Amino acid sequence: MTSLTIILVFLSAFFHALWNFYAKSSTSTQIFFFWMGVFTLFLTLIVFSIRLPIIPSQVWVYVILSGLVHFGYWFSLSRAYMAGDISFVYPIARSAPAFVPLFALLFLGESISTRGLAGIFCVVLAIYLFQQRGKETSYKSILQYACKPDSIWAFSTLGTVITYSLIDKQGMAEFHSHSNSASVWNAMTYYLAEGCIALILYNAYIFLQFRWRQIAEIGHREWKQVITAATMAMVSYTLILYLLMTEKVSYIVALRQCSVVFAVLLGSYKLRESGLRLRLAGAVLMVFGMFLIALAE
Repeated sequence: MTSLTIILVFLSAFFHALWNFYAKSSTSTQIFFFWMGVFTLFLTLIVFSIRLPIIPSQVWVYVILSGLVHFGYWFSLSRAYMAGDISFVYPIARSAPAFVPLFALLFLGESISTRGLAGIFCVVLAIYLFQQRGKETSYKSILQYACKPDSIWAFSTLGTVITYSLIDKQGMAEFHSHSNSASVWNAMTYYLAEGCIALILYNAYIFLQFRWRQIAEIGHREWKQVITAATMAMVSYTLILYLLMTEKVSYIVALRQCSVVFAVLLGSYKLRESGLRLRLAGAVLMVFGMFLIALAE
């Protein structure tokens, strides 16, 4: 892995943490995601008008399923940010790469090494550290914290990420076997197609939940942040797609998890969130666990 690759991965991770920070900073994260969706759908329309996407019929079932689960992701993440700190919610939601191998073992028949299990243990321990939000650290207090709205929605988001990761893994395998196009274009097509389904459903939900005047007001007031966040989200993903063409997937995914450290620092210093030391320790432990899993691959 070259120095340029490492820099690009760190840049992708920082952009990912930063667009989440903008969403959390909004007066209404749910409506902020609505406008991000509008901007993303507009860009998708431009991309698909330049080059018409061709998705094999065998892949559509995965695209639709992934779109439905991604709708659950946007819904859960928006509720999580409305209920809790980004320095708490983001690391839990981003811990999915540690659990995907475990679920792949159960549902896809893949294997996992002892080092991989050690990495998963580190991530679980990191999540335990995030749950320690008071002086009392008994099992009862941890369970009480886990039942709070921010924990419930953070773990709900984690569940959707694990689910769509497994769906997308199978979907991209089918796409690759039934298409002659470049792999990066297949990935972009798949990502934009399932994103359209998810964002159309999410935006329809927002229309039913909020008055148009409220939606328009936040769009007018925060349009710069929306465009910045949506652009960063796309750039972050595009950088990863580019790097995955030449680098090992496990290493790229693990290194990108340093975004949890960025999110904790942004939440603590920009939003004045509490528990910096404990959450930073958990973030570092989580990244270490991800590297153990990457080395196991």
